[in-house]
Amino acid sequence: MMLSSEDHSSASKLVRDILSGDFLPKEIEADVLSGRLSLSSEQILASFEKVLENPDTNDFDAVLGIAAIMLRKGKHLPDWLALFAANVLEGKWKRPTNRGPDRYVNWMRNYKLARAVVEVSNQFGLPKYSNSDTSHKITAAEIVAESGHISLDVVLHATKLFGGDINRITSPQSSTD
Repeated sequence: MMLSSEDHSSASKLVRDILSGDFLPKEIEADVLSGRLSLSSEQILASFEKVLENPDTNDFDAVLGIAAIMLRKGKHLPDWLALFAANVLEGKWKRPTNRGPDRYVNWMRNYKLARAVVEVSNQFGLPKYSNSDTSHKITAAEIVAESGHISLDVVLHATKLFGGDINRITSPQSSTD
């Protein structure tokens, strides 16, 4: 499939918006506010409270991000979350450090790349990627690699890491704000 130059330009802009934006927190916030999450707020908060018993870097960042979203929206923080946020602000609770390489070091980059591939694929009717080197079809992964100035192999790796876990049809950036 060939994309018109206008569509190619629009796809490239979409990719740049996703790669440069604060996409995951906006996506979580949109899901929480719209009620799309299948868990209740109490269940989600209870799981965050439990994870703080022995958090890794990703757990710490996720709980801190949820606290920030709730504060920005003027929502009441449960006592344990308010205490966590206060301790972080006062420097009493620092982000955990891991020995060895951080397994989450590229998680956000990979998520954004995979999300960009899904969004471009959905919005422009392109295959996500091709399993054949001889295919002459343009793919969403190629547009993401080109627009993000990133190796196609990195984009393919990120897309395959997330597999079918990213399925939203439209971007939360186009449906919220």
